[in-house]
Amino acid sequence: MSSPLTRLYQTKLALLATVVTVVGIALMLLAHWASGNAAGAWLDSLPVMEVGSALFTTGLIAILFEYIDQADAEARANQRLRKVLSEEAPAIRDAVVDGFAFAPDSLTNVASKKTLDRIVENTLSIRLGDKELAADAYQDLREQIIGARQRWKDAHASVALAPWDKGPAEGRGAMFVATIRWDYRFVPSSPVLRFSCVSDLDSYRELLTDPTSTAEWYFEPIDGLDASSPEAFELVQIAVNGKPQKVRRSVRKDGQVFTCNLGDEAKTDEEVTVSYTYRVLVQQHGHVLHLDLAQPTKDFRAELWYGDCGIRHMNVLDYLSGPRQPRYTHLSASDPSPSVEVAYEGWTFPKGGVAFVWVLEGEMQTVTSRQK
Repeated sequence: MSSPLTRLYQTKLALLATVVTVVGIALMLLAHWASGNAAGAWLDSLPVMEVGSALFTTGLIAILFEYIDQADAEARANQRLRKVLSEEAPAIRDAVVDGFAFAPDSLTNVASKKTLDRIVENTLSIRLGDKELAADAYQDLREQIIGARQRWKDAHASVALAPWDKGPAEGRGAMFVATIRWDYRFVPSSPVLRFSCVSDLDSYRELLTDPTSTAEWYFEPIDGLDASSPEAFELVQIAVNGKPQKVRRSVRKDGQVFTCNLGDEAKTDEEVTVSYTYRVLVQQHGHVLHLDLAQPTKDFRAELWYGDCGIRHMNVLDYLSGPRQPRYTHLSASDPSPSVEVAYEGWTFPKGGVAFVWVLEGEMQTVTSRQK
């Protein structure tokens, strides 16, 4: 059964053929009457007969033939279209693929985010030859990279260790004062930077996954000190694009929080350079200091100085998630300014970072005396 559109088209053709044929016959009759009647002599100067004959022929033959031949005409048109598509399909396919490959912005105009995810996942599956691996790898990548609210560039962390002179020199309660400075470029996702110090592990883990947290520190309560103590954590300085910023400190039962409002320095989609310095207490017998990367980071470098700290050995453990090997520089404890440095070129994923692990000189002496 023909479609409603086809039946409508046929009805229009039949109506048009009827009207044109009738008008043509009428014009021919009018011309015949004028030729034998003096009142219609003025029509002799007009091509009434020719126009009528043309309309009669068109309505009776041409339109009627179109009406009858419509099905065959559609079949011929479809056949020509299939032939063109079969011959030009490879060229069209290559043009589309090349267009998406060299002009990826065009993809966003024709595909939704879900469609883009399927395209990436299928392409990765073809490249890896493992559909399940491609799906899992892209899901992890999407959560870590696309889900991140910030991306750091040229991140540099420097740490200076020094003995804490307000506590015991060794044993329980002996501390190092770690002065930590960060510099990096990023596009702010929030006009507020927040620095937290807590003594509750659950709160600390929540802060690690909080996209609004700039830096977080866990301090284990010991000898009357906890995360709310001013000695445990202090934000010393913060600057954005070289301009010092005001800082507000608030103390809670389980810790303290420093906040900085960027104000006019935080503009949408505009990259800024932030630098901040904070001091923290680190237990000497903890033997480790972590520097975590909570955001996707490009080109990371960290260095630590530990002169006059009674440290015999200093090692660096990196858990940077990237394909390249980090670069290390080490000045031993016998050097006048002992230090270690680790640098990584390229992108690293969140939840990576480095850990500085030390062995105290006093611990080595204890081991030696026991062996004797």
